[in-house]
Amino acid sequence: MKDQLRNLDPLSRREFAANTARSALGLSLMSGLDTAMAQSGKGGKAKHLIYFYMGGGMTHIDSFDPKPDAATEIKGPIGSIGTNVPGIQLGAYFEKLAKRADKLAIVNSMTQQTGDHDGGRYWMLTGYKKVATIVHPEMAAWKQRFHGPNTVSDIPTSFIIGGGVLPGAGFFGPSYSPLPLGDPSRGLPNAVSPVDQDRATKRTGSLETFNKAFESKFSTTEVKAYTEYYDNTLSFLRSKDLEVFDLTKVPDAKRQSFGMDRMGQGALLATRLIQKGVGAIRIDGGGCDNHEDIETAFQNPARTLDTSLSALIDELEAIGKLDETLIVVGTEFGRTPIVNVNAGRDHFPRVFSAVLAGGGIKGGQKYGKSDAKGYSVEENPVRPEDLNATIATALGIPLDKVIYAPSGRPFLVAGHVADPKDPNNVLPEGKPIASFFA
Repeated sequence: MKDQLRNLDPLSRREFAANTARSALGLSLMSGLDTAMAQSGKGGKAKHLIYFYMGGGMTHIDSFDPKPDAATEIKGPIGSIGTNVPGIQLGAYFEKLAKRADKLAIVNSMTQQTGDHDGGRYWMLTGYKKVATIVHPEMAAWKQRFHGPNTVSDIPTSFIIGGGVLPGAGFFGPSYSPLPLGDPSRGLPNAVSPVDQDRATKRTGSLETFNKAFESKFSTTEVKAYTEYYDNTLSFLRSKDLEVFDLTKVPDAKRQSFGMDRMGQGALLATRLIQKGVGAIRIDGGGCDNHEDIETAFQNPARTLDTSLSALIDELEAIGKLDETLIVVGTEFGRTPIVNVNAGRDHFPRVFSAVLAGGGIKGGQKYGKSDAKGYSVEENPVRPEDLNATIATALGIPLDKVIYAPSGRPFLVAGHVADPKDPNNVLPEGKPIASFFA
């Protein structure tokens, strides 16, 4: 631990001390910027993040940016429906969310520059374009970096449900890594030791003895970080809080209301995890890479999102957690406005949509605008770094606080640009959507 502290820059040392105090004393320490945002009503209200990631590139025209007056080859076969907010329409598959549009803040002017799934996904989740020299952290890791680990229970601070870990903690290291959970309906895999407690204790003791010898010989920040991650995992697996993963204890009617698919049960589990102090949960969904027969292919991912997100909003509101839980729906890009010869839509990064709800965000509004054909941004373009700046603002993460990677390079939570007045300094690139906090 001392070696880790010595390796930090002076600014990071102060932040390290603050995080340590927070972890040890259960304090909620906020920087001056965080406090100002929280008191002004312009952000900082959200304590938790639940991010629905719709992998594959979700069609904007058939979801949150329909074009009912466009030509048939543009508006497509799915159509649109009205909502409980005048002037807001959704794709016809989103019948439940249409009744909750007053809770949604919709961005119709997302834009980025790559039609590559992996690159687009990376950019959306980190606010940085993917490069070969470094892996950037996603928002869950940034949140833990500034707000500290879970102090409510032994459960890890962040999770990824139904997907992989990339980009995960990035250069922050393994102690900031989210715990991946494949199928939430199956509970926590491998949580029960296959051997009796005495034998398990002996095996653990032997392993810890070996680890201490290894750590004393190879005393590096990376080794210490992995050791800390391992110790935290052991504490977690011995915790009484593991019952939160057993969804069979939830009334069947409630489980059904979320949908019995992976995304729906992931959303249900997320409501239980945040009550145990978990800070960030990403729920990965797919099925949006609809190059063919979009009317049929998009129906399942759309209705799955419609059901799970609607149930999540209702449940968080019922338990008094909606205003302190930021919900985000994102995807790597949209799909072509013109339906192709296979009755599908192809990759289209020029314009697409995202959605936010809860967490102090003002619902019942749209931001930005695509043109009449859904082909390009007409008003207020929003890049991935801007969306991440909006998320960070809602979570009370300062946009201008520099964090240094192990290589010594400076980074900010939502992208950065060089300071023209000081080549050794960086400035925030992403700009939050101020109207969402009105």
